[in-house]
Amino acid sequence: MADMLKSLLQEPFVWGLLIGIAVAIFLWIRGIIKQAGQKREIKKLKGSLYTKMEIDAKGHKTREDELEKLRKQNENLRITVKSLQQKPNRAEIRQLHVFDKAIHAMLARAPGFAATWEMVLKEAEDEIEKSETGITAFMRKVFVPQRKLPSEEDETKLIDYEVEDKDT
Repeated sequence: MADMLKSLLQEPFVWGLLIGIAVAIFLWIRGIIKQAGQKREIKKLKGSLYTKMEIDAKGHKTREDELEKLRKQNENLRITVKSLQQKPNRAEIRQLHVFDKAIHAMLARAPGFAATWEMVLKEAEDEIEKSETGITAFMRKVFVPQRKLPSEEDETKLIDYEVEDKDT
């Protein structure tokens, strides 16, 4: 058996076969090591991808929650604005703002309007001040108009008087 092994080792084919098997084993072991390294890298990349997806999901959820919160807040503010516009005297205050803007526009456009307006405004302020104090206020309380002035149905009333029933 030893002689047979010696004779086989002297053949060049056997030497080529042994060298080929050694190279194949070397390449196979190197491939196994490389594959293990790639598996570790894939596992690491999957972990990184999972972490990134979790962070993105949390960020998206946070943005969605904030957007929903802002939508609700916007709706609440819109409802609040509508309800505040419907409160009593809001229409009158709005009308006063419209008049104020119109007056300022007239002051800018019509040169003769300003002086007349200032004079009439001063007279109206003096009259209102007198009506709030003194004899005019007393007269107004005693002699409240019994009927409203005739006006159109859709006309905005500047002053509302309470109508007292004569039956009481």
